[in-house]
Formats: sequence, structure tokens, C-alpha cells
Amino acid sequence: MSEVVPRSQQSAWQRWELASLGDTAVQAEVPVSESERAQREAAEAIARLEAEAQARGYAAGMAAAQQRVAELEALLARLADHAANHEQRLADEVLDVALVFARHIAGQAVAIKRELVLPVVASALAQLPQATRHIEVHLDPADVALVRSVIPADHPGPPIALVADTRVGPGGCIVDTEQASVDATVGSRWRRLLAGLGRTDDWLDG
Repeated sequence: MSEVVPRSQQSAWQRWELASLGDTAVQAEVPVSESERAQREAAEAIARLEAEAQARGYAAGMAAAQQRVAELEALLARLADHAANHEQRLADEVLDVALVFARHIAGQAVAIKRELVLPVVASALAQLPQATRHIEVHLDPADVALVRSVIPADHPGPPIALVADTRVGPGGCIVDTEQASVDATVGSRWRRLLAGLGRTDDWLDG
């Protein structure tokens, strides 16, 4: 238990120590000055402004980033469309070149192997109606003898007349009957092939 010493019996040091503690207690209860309050409020306002600025900056940055992402996605979509169109054009060009080479090779093959006309004539005859009574096969003059050599004189069916026709061209034929006509010339066959590939015959004569 602390012993209470009367003030009259306290030493000078004890009296000074008590006086200092009393001053400190008094100072702790002194209200904050207007200047200090203003500084504190200003600091709080600055902190709020900084927080709001950071929030606005973050929102603006996110909006800008989203806009950039949308622009990049649109660019990628355009590039994909361009690549697809380029691939289609390239495929068309390759197909045209292949057709040119194929026609050239086919023309050379017909000139070298004249017997290639025989399956063409057989296919054209097979397309005729069964009720046909008379058949005329128009051929290039150079193909008439070859075709005649494979048609026996006593073949079953209606008679077949071979007609030399320079308009037909090598490797093809035109079969005429009283009911129908079959165009199996090289040019006609190529046009049908091109139509199946979605092409025209404008380049054939070139």
C-alpha cells in the first residue's frame, strides 16, 4: 500500500514531480486548435480525393482495355475473312491452271491415241432411246475408218451411218436420230465438266 506523505513533509523533488504530472494531465485535456482541426480535415479530404481518383482511373483503364479488346477481336475477324477469301481465290486459280493442263494433255492424248474416240461413241450410242430406227454418227474424218472397223456389218439394232464432219473435231462425235441428238464433242464434254465445277467456257477457245 502506498504511503500518503503530507505536502509539508515532501521533499523538493517529490513536489516538482507531482507538479509535472499535473501539468501533463492538464495538457492532455486541452482541446485541439482550429488550425490543427483544419489540417486534419484537409488531410482527410485529400485522402478521399486520392481514393476517388484511383477508382475513376481504374474504371477508365478497364473501359479502355475493353475497347481495345473489342478492336482486336474485330481486326482478327477481318483478317480471318481476308484469309478465307485469299484461300478461295488461290484455290480457284489452281483449279483453272489444272483444267488448262488437263485439256492440253487430253488434246495431245486424242491426237496420239485415236482409239480414245471409241468409248466416246459407245457412250453416246448407249444414251439413245431403244425405239431408235436410224442413227447417224458424225465424226472427224480421221476417226471414221477406225470407228467403222469396230462396228460389224451385221450388228444388232438399227443401222448406223458414219458421217465425216470436220466440225466435230478429233476424239468426239455427234449422234443424230429422228428422236434425239447427243453432242459428245470434246468441247461439249469440257463445258459440261466446267459447269459441274462452277466454271464457264470463256477460256476454252484461248
